Amino acid sequence: MKTKNGRKRIVMVWAFAGILSFIMLSPNSYGEQPIDLTDYFYATVTPLLTSPELTIFHSEVKGVIQDNSGNKIFDNLTSYCLRSGKVIAGKMSYTTYSKFTDHEGDFFITEATADGLPAGVFEATWKFLQGTGKWKGIKGGGTSKTIFMTRGRQQINPTTFQGSLRMTGTYELPKK
Repeated sequence: MKTKNGRKRIVMVWAFAGILSFIMLSPNSYGEQPIDLTDYFYATVTPLLTSPELTIFHSEVKGVIQDNSGNKIFDNLTSYCLRSGKVIAGKMSYTTYSKFTDHEGDFFITEATADGLPAGVFEATWKFLQGTGKWKGIKGGGTSKTIFMTRGRQQINPTTFQGSLRMTGTYELPKK
């Protein structure tokens, strides 16, 4: 026959196991998490050389982030990016370094690279390089793709572009 204390102990063990399971399976727990962002940007492009054989350019890109995932941890970050690229025989390659900053001033840096794309197609693989504050030790990466960019008559001027970029992949923050 079980005593009152025995039943109480069993209930406490099950309650502890339930709480521990909830914490471990919670989207705010540590471990690899999905990332799905949209960066609404404005870019200024400066060509170093433009010719039929070779185009070399760099761009400065500023934007604001919308977090498309349920946890909204990346929502309303600002982005500041520097891109350097070239187009040879209609194929484009580039590297982009981006700084994403939150309202507290903490930030993380990503690197995106693309090689051999048709000119005007902006798809890349990206990875986290470094973070500060709450982003310190962040790791992961994924892919990005421009989903909209002004062209032709929609442009404000010939050296600027506006649009949006979708970044998907995973991230992981270290346990504190």
